[in-house]
Amino acid sequence: MERYASVEHSTPYLRSLLFFKLGRETCRISQLDFIGKCFKVLRVLDLEGVKVESLPSIVGKLIHLRYLGLRRTGLKLLPHSIGNLRGLQTLDTNNLKQVPNVIWKIQNMRYLYMEGQEDDIPLRIDTLENLQVLSGITFKQWIQNNSIKLTCLGKLKLEGRCELVEGVEFSNSIAKLRSLKSLYLKTSDESSIPSLAMDSCLYLSKLDINGHMQKLPEAFLFPPNLSQLTLEVCWLDCDPMPVLEKLPKLLTLRLRARSYLGREMHASANGFPQLIVLQLFKTKLNIEKGAMPWLMQLQCPFSTRIFGVDKLPNLVEVKLQNDVRSKMLLYYAWSKFYARFRFHKCHLYWDNS
Repeated sequence: MERYASVEHSTPYLRSLLFFKLGRETCRISQLDFIGKCFKVLRVLDLEGVKVESLPSIVGKLIHLRYLGLRRTGLKLLPHSIGNLRGLQTLDTNNLKQVPNVIWKIQNMRYLYMEGQEDDIPLRIDTLENLQVLSGITFKQWIQNNSIKLTCLGKLKLEGRCELVEGVEFSNSIAKLRSLKSLYLKTSDESSIPSLAMDSCLYLSKLDINGHMQKLPEAFLFPPNLSQLTLEVCWLDCDPMPVLEKLPKLLTLRLRARSYLGREMHASANGFPQLIVLQLFKTKLNIEKGAMPWLMQLQCPFSTRIFGVDKLPNLVEVKLQNDVRSKMLLYYAWSKFYARFRFHKCHLYWDNS
């Protein structure tokens, strides 16, 4: 670190300080002290990718700091002095052992990223009335806060274990978020997503669920303006299509790996009236005439068996996931299928990502 920064040639009025990966060496706490000593009016401090042993408490004296980036640093603990950064608007970190329960003091916070916490200890955040993005808070931490005070929160990501979270209480806490537009729920281990009732979330348009679910909510319990839905590792026993096809404003549906345990799904006539993009995992899908009238893009592995594709009048793109072991054979088979239904405007190609 001494090779890249010199106290003797410091710039006292520096506003932004960004570090890039400085080899594989880990920075000692003493090597970072100069930041708090020399750059007292710093607004932006980004240490992303730099291996840091720990953050010196002197960082709490950077009272003008607006952005603090600590992602991929290997840092496990933050000093409690971080609560002194009353002007901080963005804290971007991940994989901490725990987040100190002083964040509530930073009432100017707008963007808080803290995915991958190891210890699920109490964390108060309901004083952050300016908060717009909250990512990585655990279910247990969330339910201990009064969400009605988070009037500006537009994007929320919850993760961790949630076996002790009661469904009605959880749904009520989400319903209080009047500005919420995007919600991501991810459970760990074998715990299940709490039962959901989000029909009062009028502005919620994007919902991602990654984790076991007992069953899908009824269609009328989904957000009325939901336009994007992603399900992954939900282990659903029943075909999700009879519920999902009733969502009137759904534009994008992604059913990823292990979202459904069964082997066959069925889209009925007049189902999915607005759907444009459909992503499927390995399964069988029967599409009745009149279903998905506006579907334009279909994404799936080759092994997905779809019957009724010729009944999709606006389909323009079929995106197949790559299988390098039998790419040529699969492409030939899909090409014959493609030609049989005369998709004059439809493009067939492989996803090599």
